[in-house]
Amino acid sequence: MGGVKGETSIQIGAKFSDKIDRICKKCGNLESECVCHNTFEYKNKNDFVLWVNQERRSGREITLCGEFLLPKESLVEILKKCKKILACGGAIKEGKKGYVLEIQGGHKETLRAFLKQEQFRLK
Repeated sequence: MGGVKGETSIQIGAKFSDKIDRICKKCGNLESECVCHNTFEYKNKNDFVLWVNQERRSGREITLCGEFLLPKESLVEILKKCKKILACGGAIKEGKKGYVLEIQGGHKETLRAFLKQEQFRLK
């Protein structure tokens, strides 16, 4: 150890990374080895049509938009912009064919205008 009384020298050899490999809730494998996730066929913005609906869950309004056939990484950026403009919370959920945006509150018309501005096709 050190030569001065009371001085301690500690060396940590661990390497930390931002990605944590979690267990998939559907198949039970690690997410890096998961066989049930990301089986979607990705397409360009102009190759799919989005829908926008409002629902009530547990007495609260929720706006749903989907099915996005984009990689989740690019959808995270869209969600960030959307949450900032609408001043609300939101999440990305997996749908049957792609990803669905779940936005807190009744923002159907504002969300439609935002998606048109981002050059998505809507029903």
